[in-house]
Amino acid sequence: MLQDIAMGLLTSNVAAVTGTQRLIVDIAMYFGLFVIVAMALNFQYGNAGIPNMGCAVQVIVGGFTVSALTTRLIFTMVEGAGIELQPWAKDFDWVYNNPANVDITNDYIATNSMFGWSMLLFSLAMAVILGAVIGWVISLPAIRLRATYLMIVLITMADAAQIFGRNIPAISGGTLGMFIPNIFEWYPGDRTVLTAVITLLIGLVSFFIFRTMLNSPYGRLMRAIRENEVTVGSVGKNVVGIRRNILMFASGVTALSGTLLAFYFSFVVEANYQRAFWTYWPWLMLILGGPGNNAGTFLGCALITAMRRVIIVNKWFLQSVFFFPVAYFEAVLLGVLLILVIMFRPNGLIPEKLLYIPGVNYTVMVQEEVEIDWRGTTQVKRGFSSGIQGIFNVLGGKGDKEEED
Repeated sequence: MLQDIAMGLLTSNVAAVTGTQRLIVDIAMYFGLFVIVAMALNFQYGNAGIPNMGCAVQVIVGGFTVSALTTRLIFTMVEGAGIELQPWAKDFDWVYNNPANVDITNDYIATNSMFGWSMLLFSLAMAVILGAVIGWVISLPAIRLRATYLMIVLITMADAAQIFGRNIPAISGGTLGMFIPNIFEWYPGDRTVLTAVITLLIGLVSFFIFRTMLNSPYGRLMRAIRENEVTVGSVGKNVVGIRRNILMFASGVTALSGTLLAFYFSFVVEANYQRAFWTYWPWLMLILGGPGNNAGTFLGCALITAMRRVIIVNKWFLQSVFFFPVAYFEAVLLGVLLILVIMFRPNGLIPEKLLYIPGVNYTVMVQEEVEIDWRGTTQVKRGFSSGIQGIFNVLGGKGDKEEED
């Protein structure tokens, strides 16, 4: 049955993707997007202790990359191919001639699949670069701040990014938004299906990249900074530089989600990149799954994404149950779940595990106690009970000679 649904999705046209198939596509798309964002957030907070409350900044940069850069590049290349477009250089023309120019451009892309793929790769590459630049910019005033002040600065930057997009039409059409060319116009099926598949693949790749980095020497250094940055700095490590690099790398990866979302809708408007959606929900996924554990974050993404889709599908039923508008239910649920998880499951469904270090046996290290003989002999006693007894002997002033007697 699942195989039939998958084949139907890949070979169907736009009109045929409805009902259950549309629900599956939406779940897959948003699951892939949230995996990218939540994994990057876990990389920053769960492993390095950087509370990034500005995830929406990086996501919106990815969306603006498509609307402000990729769309202009596509229009320029289409005109270079001898196809006439309506004026689009000025802000007024850019917004009000946008639908007509996109239709003309889509006709060109329909016969040039390689052009569409190249624009996708260009957009993803530029999103990573610009996201990393934004990560570097926000690190300048915020990297030396304590956690509370750092969170305030990043939240402010997220709101500022939306204000820029709302008031500068050249970025994304202002409050009206703007259409973007369908780079998958050549695909005979529904573009959203292909976009969802690509997003899932990128999400899985990001999961394995962050997992590999966690078990690397750099990952152990990140956790050391999280636990005690003063100690790490005292051994000659550049804590500020390391935290800046973490922000830049994670911001670049997070920006990919904004680019993929823009191609999914073929439309960009700043209202699609709200702080509550792209910051608070990923935080809930991280806390629910388990900070510092990639598998837990992955599980949290799956549970929350499925739950939100179920709520959307059943919103008319829920409206008859609640005494308040169902539009507010997600916000209420977000706050309630955060409180419940923090109160009853602060370490998440899958708590953080010890790092894997080749040749290190954590069990032996925990059971091993070092007893110092003040007469110049250092002895290592293995076993929990012997280690505890040795501590009491030292504290009680007993030496080896008294033990022998």
